[in-house]
Amino acid sequence: MQILMEFLQLTADEGQALAACAPQLLSRLEAFAKTIAEQIQAQADDEGAVAGLSKDQRLELATMQADHYRELLASEYTPQLQHRMVEIGALYYRWGLPPMWIMTTSSLFAAEFETFAADLSLAQRRPLMGALYKRLRRDEAWQMEGYRQAAERVRRQLERSPLRDALTGSLNGDALREMLPSALARARRHGSKVLVGLLEFDDFSALTAAQGNAVGDAVLQQLADRLRNALHKTDLVVRLEGDRFAVILEDIYRIEAVAPLLERLQMDLNLPYTLSDTVLWQCPLSIGITVFPDDNVDAPELLRHAQQAMHNARTSKSHRECFWSFYDREVDALMAAAQGLEH
Repeated sequence: MQILMEFLQLTADEGQALAACAPQLLSRLEAFAKTIAEQIQAQADDEGAVAGLSKDQRLELATMQADHYRELLASEYTPQLQHRMVEIGALYYRWGLPPMWIMTTSSLFAAEFETFAADLSLAQRRPLMGALYKRLRRDEAWQMEGYRQAAERVRRQLERSPLRDALTGSLNGDALREMLPSALARARRHGSKVLVGLLEFDDFSALTAAQGNAVGDAVLQQLADRLRNALHKTDLVVRLEGDRFAVILEDIYRIEAVAPLLERLQMDLNLPYTLSDTVLWQCPLSIGITVFPDDNVDAPELLRHAQQAMHNARTSKSHRECFWSFYDREVDALMAAAQGLEH
């Protein structure tokens, strides 16, 4: 962060260009503030990122952006402004806005400044836009830092709560039942996807039968650590029972991004587990996955679908190429029909 901040210091030419153009840019503030307010309202009407905010919160958000416009044009970037950017990032997290919102607002500022600079000569435009873009990047960095700090505080609070699994330190089933519906609601507001996965070892019972429960517990702790290290801090790692874990991944905007993530996860989880100083144990895992809102059902049904997909992954383990299986509604219907015939 320190290196980035040093890189974003304005040059003398940039500072002079910003000071020279600031009065003219400030004269455009009222029109820009109106544009921002309209954008926020459009997001709310279209069930976008701000749809979950109240009318008062949306008004506060528009006012904050107008204040930010003035601050971008200030002659000096003070520690007070830096602190305010961190606070804004934390507020975005508390309001349930996605990190992408920080980039969205920056793009609106950038469009306004580009429009203003279009009529300037190249010699005037280059240092002005250099200054403004540096200010925008600096504020993005501090807002993201505030967002990260707020998420970290929530994570630490959860670690001290009864929603933690005593053995692995992961979230437990109560936490999953409490937090998954909120994750789905955020996805609806943000137009994103949520990956719900259930996983377990293909033959964990053989390990505990041969080595005892204490050794099995040590493996589960290693598995939990690997999951947490492989995923983002904002993703959820949940131990349900025995060797069964759930993972909840938010802020997925392209389904194509899921397969590379799963490939990296498979590499991490397939490494041998340490039983003692001299003994290693290796066992494949199976993970069943469903993705909301492609699978547009409620939280309990998503978990059932992920469990069905995990069962499919385990039954195909002798000839499968990857350790995961996506939920298939048609396969589920056929299996349900077959079970009905058995009864």
